[in-house]
Amino acid sequence: MTDTELATPSGSKKSRAERLSTIRKAWPWFFLILMVVVFAIISKNANNVNFLNYRSVQGILVYATQILLIGLAETIIIISGNGGIDLSVHYSLGLAAVVAAFVMRAMFAASLPPVLTIGTGFLAGILICIIPGWVNGTLVAKVKVPPFISTLGMGYVVYGIALLLSRGQAIADQPDYLAQIGNGNLLYYWPKHGFTFFKVPAGAAPADLQQIIPLIPNVVAITLLVTIAVWFILAKTQFGQHIYAIGGNIQASIRSGIPVASTLTRAYILAAILAGIAGVIWTARFTSGASNAGEPTLLFAIAAVVIGGTSMFGGEGSVVGTVIGALIIATIQYGLVVLGQQPYWQYVTVGVVVIIAVIVDQLGRALEHS
Repeated sequence: MTDTELATPSGSKKSRAERLSTIRKAWPWFFLILMVVVFAIISKNANNVNFLNYRSVQGILVYATQILLIGLAETIIIISGNGGIDLSVHYSLGLAAVVAAFVMRAMFAASLPPVLTIGTGFLAGILICIIPGWVNGTLVAKVKVPPFISTLGMGYVVYGIALLLSRGQAIADQPDYLAQIGNGNLLYYWPKHGFTFFKVPAGAAPADLQQIIPLIPNVVAITLLVTIAVWFILAKTQFGQHIYAIGGNIQASIRSGIPVASTLTRAYILAAILAGIAGVIWTARFTSGASNAGEPTLLFAIAAVVIGGTSMFGGEGSVVGTVIGALIIATIQYGLVVLGQQPYWQYVTVGVVVIIAVIVDQLGRALEHS
């Protein structure tokens, strides 16, 4: 038997494994396209609604922002391994919303400048989340408390603090201009008149508003910038590579000199900061702060991470995969709203999709190694 004959089976097996790996990683893209096509057909036949338009795209993207930001936080923690899932980030989101709203309400009542009021409120909401993130990281990395236990306990602490600050009520009486940030757009297009930034064209009469097309919601633009930053951190920095290495093999990481404890602590802090950003965006969108702002988000975010192909065993995952997962869930949510279905069906549908994602992933991995 020649060398070529000996090499052929091995090369063929490797080529097959590569094809299966590509299919396994690409299936969320095909599933997203399938969901859009299905909702477009059903909405047209059932309600005579055109699902394929720019307003639907905007609606899906806005729905996806909060899921994606919390999903990015979970992506970082899950990739870091050690059985890590952060069960406190959605409560940190609520704390950030409450603190930001509390600060802005006080500064607005004192008639302080708008830029200072909003800037200080947003910064306070984000920075306060560093504390639970640092505590989580310290407990997991240095005290060796299992992530499930440490983040669950810290989550309840954070939720309790948010309830105490807000007294169980939404913190309203926010600056009027806050809604322009949370619900405004980066760009507007008025046919035959051109583009304007941040606000509707000044010369538009009420009758002209139907013609003006809002483009790129502010919250989507902010989330996009944050997503790019997280992708850069994970893909292009030493810190990001250390997270992957620790998740892949923590003992090998220790032996190779990677500062495991400090890396894990910073990972939990980064996840908490992402939750803080999601919290202040929630405050801007709804012009209030509520302790339960992030309650429905955690499971959807984890689902987005799973659908996107991040391994629950650590060491493998991507920001792009989480983005696709978030878009799939947002498409399901928005599509069911367009069809007039009860919101409870969102949980059923997302649960089915997660089960399918796990089966596809496990089957794909088994075939790759067979």
